[in-house]
Amino acid sequence: MTLRFDGKRILITGGGGNIGTAIAQRLAREGAWVILTDLAVDRIDRVAQALRDGGGRAWTVSMDVTSPASIAAALDQAEQMTGGPLDGLVAAAGVLKIYDFLDLPKADWDFTLNVNLTGTFLVFQEVGRRMVRSGVKGHIVGISSVSGRSGRPNVVDYAASKAGVISLVRSAALALAPHGITVNAVCPGVVDSDMTRTVHSGRAALKGITVEESLAAMVNTIPLGRIQTPADVADVVAFLLSDDAGYMTGQSLNVCGGLEMD
Repeated sequence: MTLRFDGKRILITGGGGNIGTAIAQRLAREGAWVILTDLAVDRIDRVAQALRDGGGRAWTVSMDVTSPASIAAALDQAEQMTGGPLDGLVAAAGVLKIYDFLDLPKADWDFTLNVNLTGTFLVFQEVGRRMVRSGVKGHIVGISSVSGRSGRPNVVDYAASKAGVISLVRSAALALAPHGITVNAVCPGVVDSDMTRTVHSGRAALKGITVEESLAAMVNTIPLGRIQTPADVADVVAFLLSDDAGYMTGQSLNVCGGLEMD
């Protein structure tokens, strides 16, 4: 495999999740120096150790994406550990809960928007500042979702937050383009992940069917006919972080097997 990221310092928020882990594995195989962040440090420690056992270079840092002070401290630590500024960022931290539209409590709405949208903004902003200050012409990638492309009556807050990420990517891309920094997003569909199982557990309970039946019904709507793997997401994220996508910015790519085509 070509080492497109040889020696590049790339930080991943939500590195302990299924998608974050797959992205870390892909980048490490291509020579990246991977910095994993999460509130659940034990999870990212295990991921990082596995990467090191496989010959990769990986570090872990605790980060609360809703706290500017936590983000700044984590980035300071990442720069100290790796000996330099970041070359890339993947904002993959996210949360999801299942409620019917009429039952969604405001507190849950606030929490989801705070993590998924405000958290992405805060990390984009601080990493962008540091890239500009250090003169790094880096690449930033956010994880949105096809849920942000259309309505979702059982995950209203999640869909709104992911639509917000798509808009945020466009604005950040315009702001950072004069500095040679690209900003893009990936919109996954039905991913084989803990989050997807949470979604279908909730939907199954609401509809009075099994989780397997709920998931099968969703997979039947995917033109390519299979559930998506975290590695499918990681492949496109790696592209957007690479110089192969150097002339792309402000874009949100659906990676969903044809589930959404806008």
